[in-house]
Order: sequence, then C-alpha cells, then structure tokens
Amino acid sequence: MSPIVLTPVAGTISYDSNLTTDRDKVRFYLQDTVNGAGPKPADGNFTDAELTALLVVEGSWQRAVAGGFEALEAAWRRYPNFSTDGLTVNRTDIANGYAAKAKEWRKLYGAAGSTGTGTTRAGSRAVTRQDGYSSDKDNVTA
Repeated sequence: MSPIVLTPVAGTISYDSNLTTDRDKVRFYLQDTVNGAGPKPADGNFTDAELTALLVVEGSWQRAVAGGFEALEAAWRRYPNFSTDGLTVNRTDIANGYAAKAKEWRKLYGAAGSTGTGTTRAGSRAVTRQDGYSSDKDNVTA
C-alpha cells in the first residue's frame, strides 16, 4: 500500500499506514489527541467507541476520516457565532473548513461502502516519529 500524503502548514509529510491501527490513522488525520485538546468544540476528543463506529459504518479508515470531518462540521455548526468586546468568533468558518476537508476525502475515497480511489505523492526524506496514541512507531516522510 502506498503512503497517504498529508499537507500541513510546514510542508508535506507521508504517513506510512502499515505501522498503525486504523483507529490511529483516523485520529492522526482528524488531528485528534488522546491527552490534549481535540478538534471538537470545547477542545473535545473523539472516543475510541466513536472512532470504531466510524470505521464500521464507513468500511475503511480513509472514509472514516471523511466521516470524522463531517461529524466535526456538524458539531461546529451547532455552536453560534458571537462577538464581545470587539472580538468575533466565527464558528461557521471552522465548520466550513471541516466541510471542505470532508468533501476532499470523499472525492478521493468515496462514500461509505464504496471502493473510492486515492492518489499519493512522494515526500522528500524519511523520518521516524512516535505518535501519542500507542507505542507504535510510524514512519513519516517529510
């Protein structure tokens, strides 16, 4: 299986999906953490049960990532925008960002139960990192 590519602010890294569990892969792409602030409103994290349900419903970890982004979009849409003392918090923009990510992943990998296709790009150098979810080491190309 070819590595899947993520393009963060600092550059492009490739995630070697052979070295982690599917749940770890979904957490990685949703930028969900076990011990820190998560992507849900109020810095919430996905539970293992929620991620397992996404994997079962969607049929692959790639589609589970798309489903996770859709869940995040829905969660952020439930929170109102507000302004106070010259500060404006626009949660609609956050929801729209997750909607765009979900659309991109659906385009690459399809809907639940589909056989979607994906594309990958090679990175420039290999590094090893340990994630915060398990004792597994992940090979990352940066």
